[in-house]
Formats: sequence, structure tokens, C-alpha cells
Amino acid sequence: MSEYQISSHERELQTSATYRALANSLPLSVLIKSCDGRRVFANDAYLRWRHLCWEDVAGKVDADLFPEEIAQQYTADDREVLESGKAQHAVEQATIADGSIGWIERIKSPIYDAHGKLLGIQVLFWDVTARVQAEQTSRFEQSLLNTLLNNIPDSIYFKDLQSRFIRVSQAMAEKFGYQDVDEIIGKTDADIFTPEHAEQARQDELNVIETGVPLVDRVERETWRDQEDTWCMTTKMPLIDESGEPIGTFGISRDITALKRSEAALQEAVRMADAANRAKSEFLANMSHEIRTPMNALVGMADLLAQTSLDDVQGEYVDTIRRSSESLLRLLNDILDFSKIEARKLELESVVFSLGYEIQAAISTLRYQAAKKNLQLRLDYDEDLPQHFVGDPGRIRQILINLIGNAVKFTDRGGVTVSVQRSHETSEGTPEADNEGTGRARLRVSITDTGIGIPPAQQATVLAPFTQADASMTRRFGGTGLGLSISRQLVELMGGTLQLESEVGVGTTFYFELDLPIADVADMEPNDDDLEEDLGGDEYVASEPLRVLVAEDGVTNQHVIAGLLRSLGHECSIASDGRETIAKWRNEPFDVVLMDMHMPVMDGLEATLAIRQYEMGTDRHIPIIALTAAAMAEDARLCREAGMDNYLTKPIRRRKLQQALSVIHPRKDRRVRATAGDLETVGGSKTVDDSSRITVDASAPTPRSRSKGTPNVLALSEEHAGCLDLDSARSRIPGGVSGVLRLAAVFREECHSLVQQLEADFGSGDNNSARRNAHTLKGACGLLGAKHLQAAAGAIETAGREQRLGDPGLSASLLQSLQTEAQRVLAAVDELLSQDQG
Repeated sequence: MSEYQISSHERELQTSATYRALANSLPLSVLIKSCDGRRVFANDAYLRWRHLCWEDVAGKVDADLFPEEIAQQYTADDREVLESGKAQHAVEQATIADGSIGWIERIKSPIYDAHGKLLGIQVLFWDVTARVQAEQTSRFEQSLLNTLLNNIPDSIYFKDLQSRFIRVSQAMAEKFGYQDVDEIIGKTDADIFTPEHAEQARQDELNVIETGVPLVDRVERETWRDQEDTWCMTTKMPLIDESGEPIGTFGISRDITALKRSEAALQEAVRMADAANRAKSEFLANMSHEIRTPMNALVGMADLLAQTSLDDVQGEYVDTIRRSSESLLRLLNDILDFSKIEARKLELESVVFSLGYEIQAAISTLRYQAAKKNLQLRLDYDEDLPQHFVGDPGRIRQILINLIGNAVKFTDRGGVTVSVQRSHETSEGTPEADNEGTGRARLRVSITDTGIGIPPAQQATVLAPFTQADASMTRRFGGTGLGLSISRQLVELMGGTLQLESEVGVGTTFYFELDLPIADVADMEPNDDDLEEDLGGDEYVASEPLRVLVAEDGVTNQHVIAGLLRSLGHECSIASDGRETIAKWRNEPFDVVLMDMHMPVMDGLEATLAIRQYEMGTDRHIPIIALTAAAMAEDARLCREAGMDNYLTKPIRRRKLQQALSVIHPRKDRRVRATAGDLETVGGSKTVDDSSRITVDASAPTPRSRSKGTPNVLALSEEHAGCLDLDSARSRIPGGVSGVLRLAAVFREECHSLVQQLEADFGSGDNNSARRNAHTLKGACGLLGAKHLQAAAGAIETAGREQRLGDPGLSASLLQSLQTEAQRVLAAVDELLSQDQG
């Protein structure tokens, strides 16, 4: 026993042996205090909790055992229980059994005797640290979930097995048109979306529940009852309880309506871009056709004129025409090349060629321009380099001509040096190992001039398209600025990079490197295409005259081709459309057909297909060579698919024509025509088509063969003076005044016939026929300079191409304009023809 003696009153508070045994068996701490706060009982669990024995606590008050602040709080709690007579329940921090700070749950309640007298306080408490920590963790996680659901812009939801919402995010509630998330609880998709969409969502969720396989990132179209459709990307997962059983689904969806609209807009933009590219390609094809058609006449007539007797001044004029024609063709080819490269449709050849020969040919091409400026063109070619490589010689020469030509253009004194050496670096910039025997060689090609140089600030722009170093250079030196850009892109297609070094007033060096396969070829013959265009050498006259059927609707081109064929020793017959071509081919023997691709009534492709159809089952096969003003790869493919054997690009060159015809032999069963009534005679006299609609004199006599009644000059009265441009016509049409009068007669019949056909086309609403007939009339008008009628025909051609002739108002206006202008032009032609008869 301790020194403290328990009074008789206190002994009444002592529990019986049964109570003590019960209290000691409990896992929670039990403490009994008297009304003055002294401890009168503590069970074993309490003593273990405090690491004390009974003697250490018996009779002690809170101030004896705890720090002052804690003791005061305990004493205050005791006092409240004693005064109120009510139990007190609390969870509070405390020092737990292991000495750490934890949490306990305690109950303080008053103790009464059998007579209701207040005896003291019973304190029960136990360790709830794990529970409190779990609750804290749960509350934190709940806080995180609430923060997520209240702030994330995506829609998050939880559903039960019946697909009823049990929890949703704030964004989802607002998307559904609710401000309070609780308003959605218990609803289903059927309460919000259309039945079709709700049913599909329900089936998806049932499948997720049954299989346990989530549905991830599926793009869905949401159809609403009262608003426009939207799009979302949704993920649905099975909702599993602690036992692993499914209790519903949960998921997240993100609204991608703006993205889908952007995609739709992008697709539309891509479609429009594709349409624009197609339109550009069509424009380039049409531009090629429209430019090359008159260029054919220009180049062809210049070549034919050069074969006649000319004095020095006339020869200089013809040479100027030829050089200007070449410049126009180079410009056209540059534009087409740039477009092909831009559309990634330009393909490189892979053939054996001599690099030294190509460089010499490029230099030879520009030697005349350099000589005019007293410039020296030098070549520094490493003799140890292989002689032949595999690549695209045409494109390599194009690069060289552009770079050398550019150097000559911007150099006024000194010269230009072309250097070709073996490169000592690989494409990665590391030293190159000896590649002899490897089958490849890396070459460095540089073009150095002593010209004006390029300022540093402008060096980056000169390789861009349509750009020169400054605007004043365009005025001073001319050019489109395409040459360097095309060269840069061609070098890049070959795996190199075009670079430059320049100093103002000193000069410029353009250089690039090419990694080329070495060709194992001993010798190569020069390419015939490299030869200068011959204007009348005997080596180009055919050894065996051919009968040639020319299918061409343009009168000017008919004259050019007839003259070229005559100069080569061949005879020809003219057909103005595909249908007439077929008729002539079936009724007469020909050795070859020159077939224009674009003709009225039936174009060249249709006519070729028809001829090949007729030939099926027979041993006949007439060679057909296409004539096209378009320089696009698509035209070559169409020619092959239609069954054509070859094709020539306008302007038709005499040498190219001779080469195409040189492999063709005359038919052995060809008839001998002996009467003047036949369509043509060897040497090319009058040629008349079967319909008698057009007459072409293939011999095109010179002015000296003019008939006695033909006037020396052409003039129209004031009334008709503006209808025809006779001066221009006389300068373009072979045969001078006589040639103009002959074509005027041809034109009168053709114009009258075409106007009648166009009137019928307008009556039937046939856009395609009107377009073709208007195109033919437009070309015919150009011969005599009938510009107003030409414009009227051009407007009809455009409307027909755009399928707009169904508009009654537009059709009436176009037809009225055509008839008015045709009447004026035909009256002018009648006046013109009356002069010849006079």
C-alpha cells in the first residue's frame, strides 16, 4: 500500500473484483477519477498505455502527470462533465503508446451511486490514429476528386448498372444545361440525348460491364434533342467494387466539336487547294497550248522564211525573230518546270551521259552571248574524273545553262570560269574516303564570274523564285528570276545544295556537289538533240517521200506543217477535225498521220481510238504522231493510252519532224494519183477537204507568183477599216498580198459555216459543241486580225467551257454580239476579195 490512505468514502468508489476483472480485460483504457480529479482506478490497458504502474498514478491529479496546458484542458473537461452531468465524447491528439503523437477517441461520463449521488468521472479512451489518418486521407482524396470534378473542362461521370448518373463533373452538368450537379443524379442519357444516341451509349456501357474491356478514345457524334450536333472523344471504363464485382461504369469525354469543325475546314481548304492546283495545272496546260500554238506558226514561218533568198537586213530580221522565239520558249519552259517542281511531279531521268560533254554543250550555247560582251568562258575540268556517269543530263545541262547564263548576264568585264573537281567531303561534311572502285564519285561544280557581285543582305533572296538582288536589276538585266530558283530545286532533287559566295564589285561563285554513279561505258555518241537547228541541210531531206495525213484545225498551223513537209520532200493532205481524218484515212492510202490533240467535232484522241478500233483484226497499223501545244506529262500519257506511236510538241521543229518521220517507210500498196481532181499531188499543190468547207494551198506561193489581177497593197474603206488588221495579216501570212487574199477566201467560207453551226448550238444548248466551234472561229479570226469577232468567239468559248450557255439572257447577248461582228467582218472580207477580182 502507498502512503496515501483511502477513506471510507473513497472505498465506496472502489469497484468490486468483478468490475476490476472486466475492466482489465477490455482493450481500451479505463480511468476513474474522484470529483476532485484524483485517480482512484486505472485498468491494465491504461497503465500499459502510460507505461506506468498503479502506484505511479494512484491519487494523482492531471497537474501531477501532464504539462500545464494539457492538464488545464483535462481539468476543464472534467469540470464540464461534473457540472452538466452529461457524457463528453471527443477525438483528440495525444501521445500514444509508442511515444509518438497520434489520435485517441475518448468518452468522459459522470459516475453516480445507487442513491444518485455524484461520485466522480469515468474516462474511456482508445487509439484511433489509423482511423483518423485513413479519414484524413479519404477527405484529401475526396477534396482532390471534388477539385477535379469542379474545375476540369472535360466531362467526367459515374453511372450505376442501369446507366443512371451517380456523380458528374461540373463541366458535364453545364454541358447538359444544369448548374447544380445534383440535378443530374439519377438521370440517364435518354433524358438528355436523342433516343438513337442514348441507345448506342447504353449498348456500349452494357458491353463494357459484361466484358470488362474499356472503350478508349472513341470519337462520337452527339445528337441532342434541342441543339446542334456536337462531337466528343470518349473513354468508358468498368466501375468495380472492393470485391471485384462490376457496379456500373465511369468515363471521361472531351468535346472536340471545334476540332472537328477545324478538320472540316481544313479538309475543305485542302480540297480547295487541290482544286486550285488542278486549276493551275489546267491553266498551265491551256497557257502552254495557247502560247505554243502561235509560237508554232512564228517559229515555223521563220524557219521557212530563212530558207528563201534573203539580203543581209532581212536575214538579220529573221534571226531576231528566231532568237526572240527561243527566249519565249525558254520562259514558257521555266514556268512549266517551276510548276512541276512545286507540285513534286518532276521526275529525274537515270541514263548514261558524259558530264564533260554536257558542260561543253552548255558553254557552247552561251559562247555567243559572252563573245558579244568580250567575256572569256573557261572550263577547268579535272582530267582524273570518270568520263561517264548515270543521271539526268538534260537537267544537269539546264542547271549549268541557268548558272552560266546568269553569270554572263551580270558580268561586264573579265570572264566566267566553270570548274569541276572531285569533292573531298561527304554530304555530312566529313573527309571522304577514296571512292575509286566504289562505283560512285562526289563532284563539286562551281561557276565563278568577275561580275557585279551580290550584297550580303541580298544573297539569301536571289535563290527564291521571281527574285533578283534588287528591283533595279530587273529593269537593267531583265529576266523573271526563275532560273536560279529552278536550278536550286533541281540540285536539291539530285541530293545536293546550291550555295553561293559573293563580294560586291569582285564577283560571285555559285557551287554545288553531286554524288553520281559512275557508268562503265567506253565511248558515247553525242545526242542528236544537241545539234543546232538546221534550216535546210540536205541531210534532213527524206530519202523516201511519204504521204502524210495532217489532222489540224488551225489554218495557220496547216500552212506551217504543209510547208515543213514540203521542204522535207513529203506530200500532205489536210483534215480539219477528227471525223474528217477518219474518213480520209479509210478512203485513201497514207503512210502516217500527224494528229492534233485538240480539234472540233472529234478531237485527236477520239479519232486515234476510232482508227485503232477499225484496225483490230487486220494487219494494218498506220503510225500516228500526236501534235500538241501542251508540254505536260499528262498529255504524253494520254497519247500513249489512245494508241499513238509518238508525239511532237508545238512549235514543230523541222529537224524534230524529220526525225519522227525518218523511221516510217512508205506503204507498198500506195496508189498513184494521176488526175488533177485528186486531193493533192507530190510537192504539195491545192488541198481540199471532203466537205469543201476549207481550202488550203500548201504550196504557199511567194509574192513574185502573184496573179496578174492581184493588187500590190491591201486597203479597206473607212466603213470597214477597223474590222480587219491587214498589215498584221500580211506580215504573218506566207505569200504576202496573195496569201492574205487566198486566206480571206478560205476564212469567208469557214466563218459563215461556223456562225451557222454556233447558231444551231445555241438553239440546242450544246455547250461542248459551241465551245469547240467558237475555239475554231477564234483561231481563224486571228489570221486576219478580226479582233472584235475574235473576242466575241472567245466569250462564247469561255461560257461553253463553264457550262453557262443555258442562261437565256447570256446566250442571247453572246449570240447577238457574234452575229453583229460576223456580219461586219464578212462585209469587210467581201470588200477585200472584190479588189482581187478588180
